[in-house]
Amino acid sequence: MRILTKAAYAAPTVGLAALGLPLLIYLPDYYGTVVGLPLGLVGMAFLVARLVDIAVDPLVGVLTDRTRSRHGRFRLWLAVGTPLLMISVRTLFMPPPGAGFLYLVLGLAGTYIAWSLCFVSHLGWGGTLSDDYHERNSVFAWWQTLFLVGGLVITALPLLPALRVAPQDMLPAMGWFVLLSLPIGVAIALLLVPEHPAGRRRPPTGRDYARLLGQAGIVRLLAADFLSSTAVYAGGAVFFFYYGTFHGLSRLETAALLFAAKAGALVGAYVWRRLGSRLEKHRAMALAFGGMALMCLVVHLVPWTGLIILGIFGIFLSADPVLVRSMMADLADQRRLATGTDQMGTLASLLSVSDKLSAAVGPALALTALGMADFDAHALQHTTPAIAMLAIAAIWGPAILHLLAAPLVWRHSLTANRHQAVRTELAVLEGS
Repeated sequence: MRILTKAAYAAPTVGLAALGLPLLIYLPDYYGTVVGLPLGLVGMAFLVARLVDIAVDPLVGVLTDRTRSRHGRFRLWLAVGTPLLMISVRTLFMPPPGAGFLYLVLGLAGTYIAWSLCFVSHLGWGGTLSDDYHERNSVFAWWQTLFLVGGLVITALPLLPALRVAPQDMLPAMGWFVLLSLPIGVAIALLLVPEHPAGRRRPPTGRDYARLLGQAGIVRLLAADFLSSTAVYAGGAVFFFYYGTFHGLSRLETAALLFAAKAGALVGAYVWRRLGSRLEKHRAMALAFGGMALMCLVVHLVPWTGLIILGIFGIFLSADPVLVRSMMADLADQRRLATGTDQMGTLASLLSVSDKLSAAVGPALALTALGMADFDAHALQHTTPAIAMLAIAAIWGPAILHLLAAPLVWRHSLTANRHQAVRTELAVLEGS
């Protein structure tokens, strides 16, 4: 597959990634300060919208699996979801004066639903671009690379002088970046990248969906992804607390460490594409989980080699988005051979659900634990139990979760040779 094709496929992720940071950090602050909603109502709006969002992903997966269209099932729903997402972003990021609780709930729900429609359909599409065990690593490496580029751009916007002196313009500026980058990226993908037909297949039935989570390889992969992602999100939730309290770093110095991790992740997309082919995906992924656990245990060296350590940690962070998604696409082939149904969309949606659940569970566990230990983010002095709990939340807990994930993928049975046998049998059965 040509590099241009893979880059064009990944182009929509720039706009999709740009939604993450505003939704997590800037939107709650904007609606609480500029719009003037009570923070309790803002938090409730996000809770309601997030619950709706998690429930939508499997429905989108089922929808794409059952779609029949000459334009392709995934391309069709990405094209449908994009204008819906643009309308929702325009509504949410540029509210009129007097916008209330219901306005925020509807804006968030619309954004989350449309984002799920775009994200799941685009991820599923990536799994169908190539049947090759190794080439899929490259497809998702490009996905991860441009996704990180979008995140870095949106992270840099607050550093612009005009936005630093006019913080009320920050959220609309981020909204405009999404409104410009998303349709351009989607148009590039739709115009330059075809969707390969799935071959002869029967529509999945309720029994097929019920049995999906009974396949051991799928369950283990989802469990490993959830454990490791929970570790990452838990550590992220206390990132500034840990480096500020343990190492006395300022927020600017800590932000520099965060940037180093993101820069390392860009390098990691290439590293894990290569290692996934050289070592096989499951072994490379187990190595990455072990590496992330090790990096959690050496962060105490930060005052001397912080940028290097966080940069290396960032390299490991890209393994999951590249390899787990590639492995799940391989499992979709295996399931298609066994059942005669193509459930690529549903499997993509399950990975999305895993990520969203871990994004909710990880920070909740870490911050609740700090609260139970009476950790005070504004205090100059902390009790011994509070310090110990911060170390558990930032280091020991994430390290253990990463280590628990490693054996789950090490036992993955769909090797390169076995996947090639699956593809050969599919070619015979489907006459391709």
